[in-house]
Amino acid sequence: MPKKQKVRFHKGDKRPGKLEKELKYTTEIEKNGKKIMWCVKEHPTDNIIGKFFFEEDAQRVANLQNKHKVWQENGGIPKFLWNYTY
Repeated sequence: MPKKQKVRFHKGDKRPGKLEKELKYTTEIEKNGKKIMWCVKEHPTDNIIGKFFFEEDAQRVANLQNKHKVWQENGGIPKFLWNYTY
């Protein structure tokens, strides 16, 4: 016996759209006065998602995000999860 559908769809309902461009994460250097910080930037949204003192830490985050594409379905990392307050 087939299961009954629990969600009701109405006339005119559509599926949510997908992000057509792929997300890409890069590392860039940023200098503020005498401080040098490595930033992880998300493209095409150009959001800075993290700032690190060491290049290896920034590169590790960028590689992980590029490999798994965790936030691809959402169109990028949500603003409340950005971590760049150093």
